[in-house]
Amino acid sequence: MTVRIERPYPVAAHVVMRSALFALANMDARLQAYNENTGVIVATVTRRLGLQKDEMAVRVRPFADTCQLEVEAPDPERAHEFLGLVSGYVRDGSTVHANATMQWVDMQRQAEGQARRTQLLNRAKSLLPGSSTPGTAVIPAGTEEPSALVSTEEANALARMPIPDNPGVLVKNPQDRAVEIKIDPTVFTDRTAYLQVCTGCQAAILKGSLYCSNCGRPLTLEAVQPELRTGASQAAGSSLTLGLIAAALGLVPFLVLILPVLLNNTSLTFLDKLGEWVTPLKIGISALVGIVPGIFLGIQAISRARQAVWYMNLQAAVDAGGRTRAGFGSALGWLAIYAGIAWILFIVIIALYGG
Repeated sequence: MTVRIERPYPVAAHVVMRSALFALANMDARLQAYNENTGVIVATVTRRLGLQKDEMAVRVRPFADTCQLEVEAPDPERAHEFLGLVSGYVRDGSTVHANATMQWVDMQRQAEGQARRTQLLNRAKSLLPGSSTPGTAVIPAGTEEPSALVSTEEANALARMPIPDNPGVLVKNPQDRAVEIKIDPTVFTDRTAYLQVCTGCQAAILKGSLYCSNCGRPLTLEAVQPELRTGASQAAGSSLTLGLIAAALGLVPFLVLILPVLLNNTSLTFLDKLGEWVTPLKIGISALVGIVPGIFLGIQAISRARQAVWYMNLQAAVDAGGRTRAGFGSALGWLAIYAGIAWILFIVIIALYGG
């Protein structure tokens, strides 16, 4: 599945072109076409241990001192890896030097591994009876036998390849041969003082921006302060409102079950009057209208209060008065829950007494 992604960059087009070239080289891609005048790069990348080859196309469009990069990659992983490398090179040129050095180190390790494999192969051949290896060194009498017999070409391969003091980037040409391209220090400079990389989309943006110009991700605490303040205020106000409603619903069983009994002036005892007044219908009305909604809204009030406190514990300036509203809402929520439990126990006791 081909993926096409566009990114704006607040630097000149030639900086992004060189960064894209070196990013492809770091991804071990084989360069097919590179033209700074037209701003087009085409390279071949390999996947699945080199069994599958795909093409990547890069286009850089200049706009005064800025530019726009468009990459067409075979999959999203390759595209994001490429964009991350380009943004890192644009922001800090020392990253290019570090990656170039790692390329030379990897090439040196590959040469050493090849030399060891050749040495082991020659040793195995020397142990076979009647085998003769071309280029085998002759050992004079009385000379200590070396650990392995190698030819002159193999001895040269065993030598460590020296890493240059200022290594260039190794770019593969269409013939799959590595070509060293020197790093221009005027292009790859340290721009960390005024550029940063968005962690969400890997875009290079101006330092100090509140939001990413590409994906809109907030980058500073000042960017999220309005949202935090609004969220904390809404959560605290909602907690207090739900707590008040839950506490008010806790009075419904009193109005339905207790108040009429208190207003009855008969000579019966309080429990006897309750036994006569309380019926399953009145208990159902109290439960459905008062107890169950009160407990539910009490739980919601506590949840909203915790949400408001979470907002207020973040390192940003928020409404300090919201903490008081959240505290009252949480207290009213717990009061409604305990009142609902008390009403349930009261109804059970009345039912047992009446029975």
